Amino acid sequence: MAKIPKGKADLHVLVDKKVYEEIKRLALLKYEKAHGAISYEVEQALRNWIALHSQEPHKPIAKVNPQPKVFAVFGEVKKYLMERYDRDYKVIVQGTQIPRRLLVEAIKAVRGYDPRTVENWMRNFVEAKLIKHIAGEVYEVLW
Repeated sequence: MAKIPKGKADLHVLVDKKVYEEIKRLALLKYEKAHGAISYEVEQALRNWIALHSQEPHKPIAKVNPQPKVFAVFGEVKKYLMERYDRDYKVIVQGTQIPRRLLVEAIKAVRGYDPRTVENWMRNFVEAKLIKHIAGEVYEVLW
């Protein structure tokens, strides 16, 4: 049994195997080393959850404002890309780089083929900081 560092607690949880494999894969991509990567990411997720839910017990948790339509449409675009290009875009997370032509294809599939519609959604995605132009015909996912 490994020695537990000072100030740390040992936490054993059971999670779905697919969830575990995915967090392991993403943590290794992010940190390029296995030691402590999953623990760090789980601790950050727990800190975020605590911050989100830490309100005085007698106060009800405030309802979140509904997200603008642009987030829903971007979710549809990401879903299309993940389903259509399973091998290349199985998971689209912050930092994923996507060619413009694939974004255009996905927008056409979920919102229509009119070039004005496509350009409008591309502009909306950039303005909402969901994507950003990297170089040439490449965009990076920010959300």
